[in-house]
Amino acid sequence: MLTRISNPRSKIGRFLLVCLISSLILGISGCANSPRLEKPPASIARAMETKAFPGDLKTVLKASINSLQDMDYTISVLNSDVGLITANRTTEYKKTELASENTDEGMSDGQKACLAVGAITLIAIVIGSILDGDGDGNDSSPMIFNDNDDGPDGPKIYRYRITINLTELENNETNVRVSASGEVEQDGKILSTGGVHELEFFQKFFNGMKQGLFLDQNLPINN
Repeated sequence: MLTRISNPRSKIGRFLLVCLISSLILGISGCANSPRLEKPPASIARAMETKAFPGDLKTVLKASINSLQDMDYTISVLNSDVGLITANRTTEYKKTELASENTDEGMSDGQKACLAVGAITLIAIVIGSILDGDGDGNDSSPMIFNDNDDGPDGPKIYRYRITINLTELENNETNVRVSASGEVEQDGKILSTGGVHELEFFQKFFNGMKQGLFLDQNLPINN
């Protein structure tokens, strides 16, 4: 039976084999995708996104801008009166994972893909065995694979957006709250969107601010 499936004699059997191989390739790719991060509770998210720095609002605002620019972000909105900064970045390289905003306990996309592949495989085997068994064995035409790839052609484009709110405190400190989100686009279609909740992402930004403040306070001023 396995020989008949792997080397079908009829045209229909060969066509089903091509469909089966294509579905297996797509399904395995879906099964291999790592699950998306889940959005953390509000208290945990706020702890990751918030940090107080020594200095007045103007000083910390400048450090925030420098850190964003070091991370290759472009400032799109800057309001120093209320302490608001918005910055964007577009790149072909993924910089951080996007968290899923869906709280359902259902199956993930990878699990659904694996289940679909299993069903398609079973159906193809049964139908291929039945139809191939009805062949007369005289069809020796070669199996032709379609070279046309209907999959995506362009690269994935990652767009990230950061919003920073600064609040000046009473003890000569400024509180910095960072929120970030992003989307993935390919061939003009949005593949996924979500918030950014990776600790490393915020640590990189805050470390850049810390380094900038240190340099501003310790570099000599040339008169």
